[in-house]
Amino acid sequence: MSALEAFHFLRPEWLLLVFPVGLITVLESRGNDQLRQWRPVIAGHLLNEMIIRSHSGRTLSPRLASRVVAVLMILAMAGPSWERGDSPFARDGAALVIAVDLSASMAERDVQPDRLQRARDKVRQLVKARGDSATALIAYAGTAHTVLPLSEDSGVLLYYLDALAVGMLPREGKSPGSVLPLARSMLAGLEDSATLLLVSDGAGNEASAAFASLADDTSIQLLVWGIGKTQAEIDSDAQRGLRSDAQPLQEEQLKAIASAAGGHYRRLTPHDEDVRDLSRRIERHYNTLGDSSRPWVDAGYYLVFPIMALFLLWFRRGWVLLRW
Repeated sequence: MSALEAFHFLRPEWLLLVFPVGLITVLESRGNDQLRQWRPVIAGHLLNEMIIRSHSGRTLSPRLASRVVAVLMILAMAGPSWERGDSPFARDGAALVIAVDLSASMAERDVQPDRLQRARDKVRQLVKARGDSATALIAYAGTAHTVLPLSEDSGVLLYYLDALAVGMLPREGKSPGSVLPLARSMLAGLEDSATLLLVSDGAGNEASAAFASLADDTSIQLLVWGIGKTQAEIDSDAQRGLRSDAQPLQEEQLKAIASAAGGHYRRLTPHDEDVRDLSRRIERHYNTLGDSSRPWVDAGYYLVFPIMALFLLWFRRGWVLLRW
């Protein structure tokens, strides 16, 4: 949001003082109109020649200065504002819950050294890029389990991340929907917005229905990070003599999950553009929705300085309101 779009007054009721100030100005101007006072008794063609005009209409006068001061004081009391300040209760960064798929397909080697190791490397880059922002780790296969609750110690999270392995969970399968209750529980106490990042190579056709509820929860953003080769890429490798029996990346199912939740799907890339893209989306979501908890800055205090500067004029000899 630009400064112009965000501009408003914190206490707009003070702007009503403009009307009495304007009325006083009009009445004062009419009272000092010499032509208006003598017009009923002196012929119009003689009036302009008979009136001796004073020099009170000079550019800088007590009358003009007092009007400017009055307007500035009204604006200051109304509290103009166009930007938000930092909240003492806000976190330094966006909260993130990372859910890593540990089902059997994550051991496929269509990406080297294997899908899980590649996913760990990418998550490590993302965590390091975020610094000590609050991050949690969930592992899932047929069921989901909390590995690490929200923590601002990235070193501890990376230690647990390296310990993840295919087959370590009690139930086989691929149930991304089981992640949602754990993620909601972790984020329930937060007033700021947060992101759920799902790292996987596929899902069942019915999985998207479980994530549809996130579309109504604007405080939680869903990002899906797909890893592995699609069936078309595996077939292309086979034509070049690179045989592979790996289960293909179920990209359409992962896109359906992201779409159902109003989120975003991102394919894992050889370089770090995917990490940078996801990091930007996490911070953008935090800055957009987190603004609601940040107080507006009262810029009326800035007007105190020009008001004080104008008041210094009243120390000049002869600069008094009684000489209007």
